[in-house]
Amino acid sequence: MNGQKVRFLLAFILISLLGVSGAFACPNDNCNHAEAISNVTNLTFDTRSARFDGPGHCMVSPNCWYCYTATCTGEVTVSLLGSGFDTMLAVYNGCDCYPALADLIECNDDAASSHQSQITFSATQGEQYLIEVGGYGFQTGQGILNISCEGETPATKDDCTQAIAVGEVTDLTFDTTNATFDGPGLCLVSPNIWYCYTASCTGEATVSLLGSSFDTMLAVYNGCDCYPTDSDLIGCNDDAGGTYQSELTFAVTSGQNYLIEVGGYGSGTGEGILNITCEGEETPATKDDCANATAISDVKDLSFDTRNATFDGAGLCMTSPNVWYCYTASCSGEATVSLLGSAYDTMLAVYDGCGCALKQGSLIECNDDAGGTYQSEITFTAVEGEQYLIEIGGYSSQTGQGVLNVRCEGTSGSSNNDECENAQDIGDVKDLAFETTEATFDGPGHCMTSPNIWYRYTPASTGKATISLCGSAYDTMLAVYKGGNCYPSAGGMMGCNDDACNYQSELVVDVIAGGVYLIEIGGYGNQTGVGVLNVSCEPVIPSDPYDLGDAPDSTNNVGKSMTAYPSQGLLPVLLPGNFPTVYDDGTGTGPFGPVHVRAGEVAFLGSTVTWENEADSGTDQDGRFNLRPANDTSDRDGGDDGVIFPVSLPHCRWSTFDYTVNVVETGTDLWVNVWCDWNRDGDWDDTIECTQGLAKEWAVQNQLLFDLPAGINTLTTPGILAWHPSQGPEEIWMRITLSEQPWKGGSNPGEEGNAGSGPEDKYDIGETEDYYFAPDTSLTVCEDFNGDGVVDTLDLITFTTMWLESCPD
Repeated sequence: MNGQKVRFLLAFILISLLGVSGAFACPNDNCNHAEAISNVTNLTFDTRSARFDGPGHCMVSPNCWYCYTATCTGEVTVSLLGSGFDTMLAVYNGCDCYPALADLIECNDDAASSHQSQITFSATQGEQYLIEVGGYGFQTGQGILNISCEGETPATKDDCTQAIAVGEVTDLTFDTTNATFDGPGLCLVSPNIWYCYTASCTGEATVSLLGSSFDTMLAVYNGCDCYPTDSDLIGCNDDAGGTYQSELTFAVTSGQNYLIEVGGYGSGTGEGILNITCEGEETPATKDDCANATAISDVKDLSFDTRNATFDGAGLCMTSPNVWYCYTASCSGEATVSLLGSAYDTMLAVYDGCGCALKQGSLIECNDDAGGTYQSEITFTAVEGEQYLIEIGGYSSQTGQGVLNVRCEGTSGSSNNDECENAQDIGDVKDLAFETTEATFDGPGHCMTSPNIWYRYTPASTGKATISLCGSAYDTMLAVYKGGNCYPSAGGMMGCNDDACNYQSELVVDVIAGGVYLIEIGGYGNQTGVGVLNVSCEPVIPSDPYDLGDAPDSTNNVGKSMTAYPSQGLLPVLLPGNFPTVYDDGTGTGPFGPVHVRAGEVAFLGSTVTWENEADSGTDQDGRFNLRPANDTSDRDGGDDGVIFPVSLPHCRWSTFDYTVNVVETGTDLWVNVWCDWNRDGDWDDTIECTQGLAKEWAVQNQLLFDLPAGINTLTTPGILAWHPSQGPEEIWMRITLSEQPWKGGSNPGEEGNAGSGPEDKYDIGETEDYYFAPDTSLTVCEDFNGDGVVDTLDLITFTTMWLESCPD
């Protein structure tokens, strides 16, 4: 082969390699990070920035993963029809990674005479199934996922659809002993029971299982629809108050519904007590006159109550106690206003315009009973942006509680970010100019109904974010919502402001690093204009906001030995975990688990970091101890997301892996260290011989990072020489520590379990993440071919040159 061909081949390989190395993976393109879902309709996905991960039974293209919990016993259909590229689809039994070939239920390329995929299979309610989505060959693109289940759902008192209606309660007893599991599995999969809570105040509600007789789990969701989705999940808690019982405190809006799921840790069941309190502003007196009509857009299950209302209006449709809403149409087409599902015999009227000088000519329709029920519904032709008055009352003089649903099906002329779905992604910004002059109204109408625009804000730190329109040239309105989905619910609204600085708006809200928040900007009344947006986040650090690891540590505060690896073979031989994780086990002698005092302030691994006082006790930001020695469980920190999987560590071969560092404040030198338990003996103290050199369990030694820009940086470790036993567990414990100082031998040099420890006076910044996983040991080409101690593109050139010189032309 001539020199020109060699140079061309080397250049092609290097360009291809560099092109791939810059790609950022989507969140669920790793099997171990499969997104938990139930039945979904038009769930969007995008594999263009994904990487391939998996066993390769069906595809080897960039892919995304989902863990589906069946909602019925019958036929489940998983469909990618309507996607924008040539797809591949696989479904496996269970959600374990990686699935074996025997777990594969079906693999599909083309269905329904299209280039998109679809699979129908038999499922059992409550069972989990792994879904792999990719493309034909190596194709990538954007698509939509639909999942439906047709079959039998056993009717039980403990299923989500029969959630018990509650308000504030004191020591309400419950028993999950004879319950079964029902739900989406977003927080727990143990036998569970459900409650639908209606908040009596606007403020903070606390749902507590403290005092229950078993190890509980607790989840709260926005709304009472079944089954809730991941975006509805407000919080999931295991342990609270230093106990094994659960508690959650969250923001609520008076009259809104919240779904409460109660179960046990693992598969535990038992008897317990439920307490719900609400602290805040009590439900105000009903503004039931037409002049105070509540502004809304499309709404879902908006609760109302006419029991304390009085009659107001012209009496064109009803003379019973009534309430009023001013609806701004979100489209041009057919708008449906429905009271179906309400708890009494209703009446409903819709008028053209929101003026209260009502005449017979402004009445669009009056309805008593619809759909064979005693509840009301009206469908009428609406024009986008126009307003319509909705009057709700009861037949004769009846009153009661009900739900209002309004939807519009037709065309919408809005564009750019004046539509919630097209919200502009931002971080902290300074003097970002905006204009609403040509905007239209789009949204739920919880705070405003004027022409508006939307932003989707992701903070880089946890603290208090200030969103300000001060300095804008017109009378503004501002709202902030938790989550990034459209349309946000009233319960998700964190604040609504009119005037804070003259006639401009400003809000200060609590945010979490990596979270997503919707910002809605409009004007008072129907005003529009030009303005400036400023968003800044000031980190707020609670007392002792430490970060620690979660590898098993037998020197803990419970005094119980923890297992590093499960028993292998017939003999019950359990290896104790001697990884230094707990900082203070009561002895004061060490080895000390690494503690990062200002976790999340300057730099940390991945996109999130969660705080805890101690690894196995105290309080924990994500609601669960990193370690539970009493139950011999570890690997429980919810913020471990820095390492990019899969990780290739072939036996006695040189390799590297990628990880990410989120820099909040620039200008600080950082050190990265990695420990791997090559011989699976429960510590990181050893060095093992390979023909290529020494495989050190201190695998990455003080990698220096400097001059990193703010934001998330993707980095590669130096060369690692791995070693694996011929028998025993495939899984390995690995620790990665990011800190402001190099590792200098730990707190107790020479003692067993010292490797991976931290200084007695703690690290100032950074994060420690522990991983229990099975590395890919099959790859054998990532070696230090040129002998310089680093695995990089120069080794590729050396290898290619060797191949061209030694292999046939």
